[in-house]
Amino acid sequence: MINTKYISPYIHETPESRYRTKDAMLTIGFLGNKEFGKVLDIGCSNPKGRYVEKYYKIKTDNTSIDLDIGKLYGSYDTVFCFEVIEHLFNPLHLLLEIRKILKDNGKLFLTTPRHKPYFLRCKRHFHEFYKIDLVNLIKRAGFKIVRFQFTRRRELWRWFFGFRPFLRLIFGGTFYIELEKEI
Repeated sequence: MINTKYISPYIHETPESRYRTKDAMLTIGFLGNKEFGKVLDIGCSNPKGRYVEKYYKIKTDNTSIDLDIGKLYGSYDTVFCFEVIEHLFNPLHLLLEIRKILKDNGKLFLTTPRHKPYFLRCKRHFHEFYKIDLVNLIKRAGFKIVRFQFTRRRELWRWFFGFRPFLRLIFGGTFYIELEKEI
C-alpha cells in the first residue's frame, strides 16, 4: 500500500506564521466582542477558524459535505464562512442553504478575496468577486448586509518584493462581510 498524505492548501500558512496570525487578527477585529451562541464553521477546519475558536473560547461545528450540492441541517445563531465561496462552482446554493439553517436573528460572517486579473488568481478559485457581483449574490440569497469591509492583509513592505506582489497590492485584498437574513 502506498503511503499518501493529504497536503493542505494552508501548508505554507501555518497558524503560527506572521501572515496567518495577522489574517486571523483582522478577522477577530472584524468580528468584535460578540456572543456567538451555537456556531457553524463552513468548510473543513482551517487555521483561521481554529484561531477564532481558540480566541473566543467557543466550540464550532464544521461541515463535511459537498458544499456545491449538499444540504445543511440544524439551527445556528452564527455561521462563519471564511475563504470558502470562491472555491465553489455554485456559491449561491451554499448561501441559500446557510439561510435555511440560520436563526432569524442570526449572523453570517463571510470572507472572500476580491477579484484579481486571471494571471494573479489562485488556481483553486472558481470565483473571485467584484464588490458589485458579491453584493448581488448576497441579495439574491436573501441576506442583507450589516457591515462590508475591504482589507489588504499583508504588511506594506511585503508588496515590494517583486512584480507580482506589487500587482497584488493594486488588485488584491479581502472582503469581510457581516450578514443577516432579509426578513
